[in-house]
Amino acid sequence: MKNILTMSVTKISAFLNGFEADGINKEKTLKLACIDPSIFKSPDNRLTSNEVNRLIQEAVRLTNNENIGLCQGELLSKGFSNILGYIMMNCRTLGEAAEKYCKYEKIVDETAITDVKREGGFAILSNVTIDNVLAGNRQFSDFKISGILSYIKLLTGKRIVLNEVYFTHHKPKDISEYQRIFKCPIFFEKSMNALVFDYRLLNLPIIEPNKELLSLFERNAQETLNAFESNETYSKKVRGIILKEMKGDIPSIDTVAKRLAMSVRNLQIYLKIEGASYTKLLNEIRKDMAVNYLKDKSVSIDEIAYILGFSETSVFYRAFKKWTSFTPSEFRTGDISKRKIGRFEKRGEINTKTKIR
Repeated sequence: MKNILTMSVTKISAFLNGFEADGINKEKTLKLACIDPSIFKSPDNRLTSNEVNRLIQEAVRLTNNENIGLCQGELLSKGFSNILGYIMMNCRTLGEAAEKYCKYEKIVDETAITDVKREGGFAILSNVTIDNVLAGNRQFSDFKISGILSYIKLLTGKRIVLNEVYFTHHKPKDISEYQRIFKCPIFFEKSMNALVFDYRLLNLPIIEPNKELLSLFERNAQETLNAFESNETYSKKVRGIILKEMKGDIPSIDTVAKRLAMSVRNLQIYLKIEGASYTKLLNEIRKDMAVNYLKDKSVSIDEIAYILGFSETSVFYRAFKKWTSFTPSEFRTGDISKRKIGRFEKRGEINTKTKIR
């Protein structure tokens, strides 16, 4: 059973494109990051999140460019080189392409979760890093969001007008590159990385879609996804389903078991073998989500309690204090000593790096 999150070499190859134009040798960058360049010879090979993190950090050091994630994402204009890209190219609309990407994303990248949803008159296309190693990597988040915008233009032939853009990381001192690329209000320290735009733009047609090719590529993608997911731990599968289903209501273990096409009893047995339980996983997710939402001061504590499925705000207060020894208000206002925070983080009681959607 697999516990390490990975990314397809075809995905990270897009990040390396254009390095030579800056006088930086791609193979040298890989070697400095302790990655064997030969791994890129086969599109089926994958890099661990630790390897991806080292590679990005080395790229920042060599280029002396803190905005390299934004820049490399903006350069994604050379077409697609993997089955997921071919699927999106043959969808009818931008909305359909986004939905297919969300469904098959793990084929190319399991370190993050992409989602598309409508809220009022807006579409929110979000990407949340779920890997602890990459969650704090600003360039990784920048590359993802800047790259999504580039792919939208590549698929539709149009550059869409954005209403807002969100990032989970802290606001850099200089945001001029963000303003140049996105041309809209930009917000930092949010609970997700996301593009926000008029939902009607999801109806934009894809350039020259092919229904027959879509069916062919999607069959191949489903086979690949089935084989890929067969190597995942049940704990990881359950976490993924809970994150997708939690929208103000707590998904029951019965719901999760149905999604996995197995009985509740068998699911409980598999989780026990892995040293986990449904309740433990659910509490871990709610705790991580609470910590991240409390960093976003635009979301009230009452709203956070609702999102996490608590019947009353007072119940959320008791649960959060049990998890962290602090009330949500204390955590949000910083009315706690840094010494205490450091102690709890070290013991693993507060995971401030985990990002959720």
